[in-house]
Amino acid sequence: MTGKVVSANGEALPGVTVVLKGTSLGTTTDAGGNYSLSIPDKPGTLVFSFIGMVTQEVPVNGPGTINVTLADDAKALEEVVVIGYGTVKKSSVTAAVTKVENNKLDQIPAGRPEAALAGRLAGVNITQNRSIPGAAPIIRVRGAGSISAGNDPLVVIDGFPGGNLESINMNDVESIEVLKDASSAAIYGSRGAGGVVIVTTKKGRSGKPKLNFNAYSGFSKAMGHDDWISGQEYYDYVVRYQNREFVWAGGDPSIPVWGDDRRPAQYQVNPAIKENNINWQDEVLRTAPMQNYNLSVSGGTDNVKYYVSGGYKNEQGTLLNTWYKNYSVRANVDVKVNSAVNVGFNLNPSFSNRRYSPLDINPLVKYPPFVALQNPDGTYPKARDYWGVVVTGGVNPMAILNGSSYYSSTMNNIGEAYVGLKLLEGLNFKSSVGTNISYNTAETFQASFASNAGVSSGSSADARNINLVNENVLSYDKTFKDIHSLNGIAGASYQKYTNRFATIGAVAGSYNNDIIETLNNAIVNAGATSTSKSQWGLVSYFTRLQYGYKDKYLFSGSIRTDGSSRFGPNNKWGYFPSASVAWRVSEENFMDAIPAISNLKLRASYGATGNFNIGDFDYLGRVGSVSYSPNNQLAKGQAQVSFGNPELKWEKTNSYDVGVELGLFDNRLNVVVDYYDKRTTDLLYFVGIPAITGFSDAISNIGEIKNHGFEVELSTKNLVGAFTWETDFNLARNKNEVVSLGGVEERIFTDTYGMSWILKVGEPMFSYYGYRAIGVLQNAEDVANSPVRAGSKPGNTKFADVDGDGEITPEDRVILGNFQPKLIMGMVNNFAWKNFDLSIAMQASLGAKMYNFENEYYQGALAGAMRRSLVETQWWSEAEPGDGKMPASALSMLTYQTAADVYIEDASFLTIRNLNLGYTLPNSITDKLRMDNLRLYTSVSNLLMLTKKGFHGYNPEGFTAGEIGGVNSRPGFNNGSEPVNRVVTFGVNLSF
Repeated sequence: MTGKVVSANGEALPGVTVVLKGTSLGTTTDAGGNYSLSIPDKPGTLVFSFIGMVTQEVPVNGPGTINVTLADDAKALEEVVVIGYGTVKKSSVTAAVTKVENNKLDQIPAGRPEAALAGRLAGVNITQNRSIPGAAPIIRVRGAGSISAGNDPLVVIDGFPGGNLESINMNDVESIEVLKDASSAAIYGSRGAGGVVIVTTKKGRSGKPKLNFNAYSGFSKAMGHDDWISGQEYYDYVVRYQNREFVWAGGDPSIPVWGDDRRPAQYQVNPAIKENNINWQDEVLRTAPMQNYNLSVSGGTDNVKYYVSGGYKNEQGTLLNTWYKNYSVRANVDVKVNSAVNVGFNLNPSFSNRRYSPLDINPLVKYPPFVALQNPDGTYPKARDYWGVVVTGGVNPMAILNGSSYYSSTMNNIGEAYVGLKLLEGLNFKSSVGTNISYNTAETFQASFASNAGVSSGSSADARNINLVNENVLSYDKTFKDIHSLNGIAGASYQKYTNRFATIGAVAGSYNNDIIETLNNAIVNAGATSTSKSQWGLVSYFTRLQYGYKDKYLFSGSIRTDGSSRFGPNNKWGYFPSASVAWRVSEENFMDAIPAISNLKLRASYGATGNFNIGDFDYLGRVGSVSYSPNNQLAKGQAQVSFGNPELKWEKTNSYDVGVELGLFDNRLNVVVDYYDKRTTDLLYFVGIPAITGFSDAISNIGEIKNHGFEVELSTKNLVGAFTWETDFNLARNKNEVVSLGGVEERIFTDTYGMSWILKVGEPMFSYYGYRAIGVLQNAEDVANSPVRAGSKPGNTKFADVDGDGEITPEDRVILGNFQPKLIMGMVNNFAWKNFDLSIAMQASLGAKMYNFENEYYQGALAGAMRRSLVETQWWSEAEPGDGKMPASALSMLTYQTAADVYIEDASFLTIRNLNLGYTLPNSITDKLRMDNLRLYTSVSNLLMLTKKGFHGYNPEGFTAGEIGGVNSRPGFNNGSEPVNRVVTFGVNLSF
């Protein structure tokens, strides 16, 4: 029996189940909607079923050709969205919730599941700031609102709050929802201020067992720089640098640069640096293989359903001697004991192991090109073996990578068991107990030849964390007279988190040799050895009511109260209410006159969430280890190390959202627009206190941060039929603003090199703050007639005299930009023709600024590696002014550049984040192979990366100073982020 299955509009339907009724004979349609099934030569009935379509039964009289058109099932088409402690029809959602289904996302070669989502969720900025195997991206939902308490979203995995996305195998994921506004996230109370990411994993379904195997293998290659300078040209530039420094010091540049005692050693240049032409970028980076294998079995009966899977991932880093390996197992089992009782459990153990570099990539690739990789005797030469004290005293990069053993591992297990009771029609009770147990280890060893000091060192640390959660939820769901729908929950949650940490360090240089790397080969350093224990608890009560009238007028309201051990005795409890409404205008009778509008919904919401992510017992004056010296003998004791605050309370985020959902032309075009305003008050951060207390600061609740903006989602079915083309586009604009700092107008943190980050009322958090460069001082006359910083010379930066007093002073500093993008966009195009399918995912970020400090190292001032784009543009003399913007690079004048916007660059970018091309074998072949489906595919990640002209970094998202984590944060600072990796893989997906 053969044929084709299409939808009512003629679109081919892949994945339709075709079964000969009353038998185990069955198959599924391929990408073109075609099917082939061997059946007996006698009468029977074929059953065609597909999610969202009305199941159709067709009588047959043996083999032949049957083409079928499946009609939409209005009820089944109601997409279900997972929200906190329940689900709701998408049409009934009254808050800002976005959803991504796992449609081939498991075939994207992403080290972690969240990386595969980049650019696919409006208002969710997923930043891949490091290209380190297994590194976690930064996730921000509608901007950052906290200074010290963290801005990460809460991760909920199959209902378990506090999960870790690293433990998730993307092949196990059914869908991912993000609760973006406080109305939807308020049901999670004190943990929902950063948004909530809900991961739903796959479950078994009734029917014959189904085995699925997905595997891909490929390689990654760093997208490096191609403008390195070496050889004679390198030598010539070094001579020019040294002569310029010599002139600034009052010397005569006509004196020979080598071997003449009249020229001080620090201004000489050894001609031996012409000899080698080592490109350290090419030496420390490699084309790295990767592989990923996943196997799952699912199925069940009406009473028992199961899903079991296992996965293995091996990702070699493009930086030498780095890698990441992950092993995972999952078991989801659901049992219907009888009509009133059901039980089940989810179990997800995983183990990850990685080797990483002790340094960022900058110290490795900036090493001088005249240094050989290795000496004939196997030792590693240093730069100063060639040339005195002028060059870096650091060791050879190959010595660092080969002589450093830095390992970390994580054993993580999320497990949850539940029992559900059907008490009455529509009234159910569910109680669950879950744990997230993790063991983390970190071991480091650096051989003597890999250390700048020439001595070996090492350490070992381990941590144990146990997160125990018990949740009890009573739910009611009932529709009265097909008009009034009522859904309500009431619940209680109890959570306890305990952790233990231990670390041991070795006395530097005490290792007997570089062969045995464990601490039994060294002397333990008592000052670097410690253990600690801590715990916190959370008790919660919550309720939510949802009401709908004729599915047109919708209301949802909730409140949660949390009690936390982390806050003072007067503020242990917090209350987090929410309310939202929606009007499905398209369901009104008067809309029948506008047939072009398939769906129109207006909604508005308000809610409050909290943030309790501070240290345990911070409301108390804590005791810690301190050193003292009675009778001039070093000793360690315990003393108060922090100032308590018994009034400490929650950070609270209040937000409102208004949205419009519009579907046109039988929902071939769908638009969702949201505007939101999110305000975080009672910020948890450290403020200065009188020194008479014995402390300089204390944690308190002061200040307010505002995030507001809009989001647009656009989904279109551009072409239907034999050739299909669908597009999903999203755009988000978020504006971040400091509203209050508790009575002060600004707070400034200045980095070692002169650049400052400022918290200032009316401006975005942690804006760059420094001098604005307006050119380069060309000659002595220009220096004499311009407002300058003390000690300025020709070739230094010319600054704007903002206050007009004729001098350059700290009062002339201004805000120079911000690390946060002004606009983020994403677009996914899906194409299908016959058995071929193609998906192209793109992402763009506009307006973010990066403080690209690493540029300094490639300009020649340190006699290290040089990049042509940074050398040729700088000032050399009045006759060779460069581009007129880049000053003369010199170590002696470093802060004249780093304290200004000279190294602040536009980090806007456009990238093809992923391209996935596949071919599904026709059923005529897979049936002979006794397979349900076989798809071959290739995937390319980061196929193209376009950056703004003048951007010199490896990665426009590559910040090495981390994100926001306290008042002294330096977000946007880059001093050696890794290159973006282009990843090419080839894979197979088959099912039986």
